[in-house]
Amino acid sequence: MKKRYYYGIDRSVVDENVISLFKLSTKEISYSKRKKADVYNFVGFIFDNDKVLVIFPKHYAEQSYIDMLNSSHEESSKDIQLLYNVIKKYDETTKTSAIAQKYIGPDDSYDSDYPFAPFYSIYEYYKRYGFYKEAESTVVKGSKGKVSWKDTIKKSQKVVSDDNLLFLPLYVKKKNYRNVFITECMAFVIDYTLESFQSFFSMRKTGMVKNKFDYLKNIDYVICELRDSSNFVFKDIHKKLIRDLIDFFEQYKYKNGKGGSIHVKIDYFDLIWQEMVNQYLNRHFIGVNAAGDDLNFDITLTKSAVPFSVMEYKDIDTSPHCFSIKIDHIALTGSELFIFDSKYYDEVYQLNYKQFSYNELLRYRYPSVKTIINALILPGKGGSKIHFEMAASYQGPRKDGSKIIEYYIEPKKIMQDYLK
Repeated sequence: MKKRYYYGIDRSVVDENVISLFKLSTKEISYSKRKKADVYNFVGFIFDNDKVLVIFPKHYAEQSYIDMLNSSHEESSKDIQLLYNVIKKYDETTKTSAIAQKYIGPDDSYDSDYPFAPFYSIYEYYKRYGFYKEAESTVVKGSKGKVSWKDTIKKSQKVVSDDNLLFLPLYVKKKNYRNVFITECMAFVIDYTLESFQSFFSMRKTGMVKNKFDYLKNIDYVICELRDSSNFVFKDIHKKLIRDLIDFFEQYKYKNGKGGSIHVKIDYFDLIWQEMVNQYLNRHFIGVNAAGDDLNFDITLTKSAVPFSVMEYKDIDTSPHCFSIKIDHIALTGSELFIFDSKYYDEVYQLNYKQFSYNELLRYRYPSVKTIINALILPGKGGSKIHFEMAASYQGPRKDGSKIIEYYIEPKKIMQDYLK
């Protein structure tokens, strides 16, 4: 069945028809007082039978591009794969783990109803070893099946009848059902996942002929058989394979028991934005322009000469509160101090007091510093502008007052760079 795709952008207005089609709730949408309408409040995917909802990050594309996609309801495979691979890389980088139907990441922000973690593990086994290798045949007495002449000659009685030498009984080879079952389970998990999420993956299916057995309708039986099979497997790699198969079906059963659609989404994309900005800075940042109102990058670089890191200052407050501050991206190079903050904002409406305070609090922390470059790094069309510049009458004896730059990076551009 051909899937029908629907598209949107985080914090953009939600069509009432989409709310109804995908049964969206307060987990996926929220009311915007500014826009006086319900808006998307996540980034990711919702699969509901033959329908797929794809929500891109803020400022990922012009609304006209999203409208064009929605007019056709066709699959935009490059955009979908880019978004999925960014979410997947972030999940792997932060070493989150799968528990029940969810991947629990920082702030429980990554939500997936589908058991991708065991799938990847099963596929890794398949890629490395092929199908389950311990599927050996057993030799039994009988007349049906492929005769094992070696065992028949060795074990059977020899009988002469009408000058013919007969061996009775015959010994035949029969496949071990238990081992075949494990192999077929592997093929089902891999092929079913690749078919269901073909927009995500470019891996090849196993090519095994589909079994008529319905694994998902008989999921309790499948889990029971796999558990029983684990008692007859001895090598660690095979034990892990069966454990992954059990995990896959158990997690799928939990999701299926809840009902509803499959979600693969990030509730707080600002975590990914911060991670992507950090990598982009540490790869490509080369400094600021002469006027000090723009950041300069060289995308041909793979490692910047200015190393940025997260820094927390816990000794900044001597009051009983013991307040501290934490900087997303900070670097000190000779007489220059760079204080950058990655902000996953839809728009900038007011003065960012927190960023202004960082400038003032750290001004005298480093005696060698002569220049502070302070910037907010946001999703947008690209370019920069001044967010705040202190008037001369407020500078006091200082030669330079606080200045904050707004620097905009195209989300698609930084996402592509993140995956390199």
